[in-house]
Amino acid sequence: MPPIGARADTPLNAATVLKEMPPNEFAVYIAGIVEGLAYARFRQDSAAAGQKVETGMTCIRRWYFDDPQIVVTIEKAFRKYAEHYPWVVIAALVKQECGE
Repeated sequence: MPPIGARADTPLNAATVLKEMPPNEFAVYIAGIVEGLAYARFRQDSAAAGQKVETGMTCIRRWYFDDPQIVVTIEKAFRKYAEHYPWVVIAALVKQECGE
């Protein structure tokens, strides 16, 4: 779903999110993506190990919630990779920090 105020035919890429989302919605949207990636990582790691493994999930959550400059990092990445989906850009940043 495009951000409020965006036309229905507007692609939901990083550029659109930066341009159209108010800051409070941007923060919630990004946090949702991060939490989704963290949970997916937990499921993936746990399934591979046959038991609960929280290491990857914890790394992702710390990367986002413990770094006061993370929003600046994400905004820069969104500008650099404006044509990509926001979750793809964030997933690439997460991979750099926490591996696969």
